[in-house]
Amino acid sequence: MVFSLEGNSVVGRITIPNTDKLASSKTILSEKPLSKLNSFVKLAESYSENCEETMISSYVQYYEVEIDDRKLKIFKFCDWKSLTYEDLEKEIFESYFKKLQAERKIFNDSLSTRLVGKWKENEKLENLKLESEWKLEKIPANSETDEYLEFIQPQKAVLYRKGRKIYYDYQFDIRNGITYLSMNGDDEKNGEGLIYGQRFRVIELTNSQIKLVH
Repeated sequence: MVFSLEGNSVVGRITIPNTDKLASSKTILSEKPLSKLNSFVKLAESYSENCEETMISSYVQYYEVEIDDRKLKIFKFCDWKSLTYEDLEKEIFESYFKKLQAERKIFNDSLSTRLVGKWKENEKLENLKLESEWKLEKIPANSETDEYLEFIQPQKAVLYRKGRKIYYDYQFDIRNGITYLSMNGDDEKNGEGLIYGQRFRVIELTNSQIKLVH
C-alpha cells in the first residue's frame, strides 16, 4: 500500500499486485480510514524502537513502513490491535475490492463466452514443464477424439483422457499488466484423486487459438 498527499487529500493505492487494467485502486481517504492510518503510523513508530512480543514462532512476521525519507522495520510479533496490514487494507480499500470483484467477473464472462467448445492440445497438460508453451487449437464439436480440453460456462473445464473426465474450475486475472489463466481441480467432482492446480501466462487468445506459458 502506498499513500501520498495530493492537493488537500490523502490518496491510497495498492501497488502489488497492480490491477489497474481491471480496476484502479486509487482511493481518497475519508476521515475514519485516515484516522486509522494515522494511528497505525504512530504505533509503527513506537514499535520500531521495541515491543513486547505477543507470541513466539518460527514464522517471521515483519513490517516495513516508509514515511517520507524514513524507513521503519519491525521484525517482531507485536500487538497491532485492530491495525494490522489486513485490517487497514480492508478498511481503506473496501470499495475498490468490490469494484475489482465485479470487473473481474465481467472480464471472465467475456472470455468464457469465446472459449466454450473443444480444444486440441499441442502437449498433454500433465506433461508440461515449467516455461513450456501450451497451445490449444479449437476443433469442431463433432470431432472424433477422446483426448481434448473442453471449456464450459461458467468458468468450468473438462479434460478428457480416453474415457476419463478430469474437472477444473478456471479463472482469468490481470496482475501487473499481465493476463493469467488459473486452473484448479474440482475436488467435489473429481473424487479422491489429487489434481494439481495450474497457472499460465496468456500470450495469445483468439476464437480459434490459445497460446499459454506454464
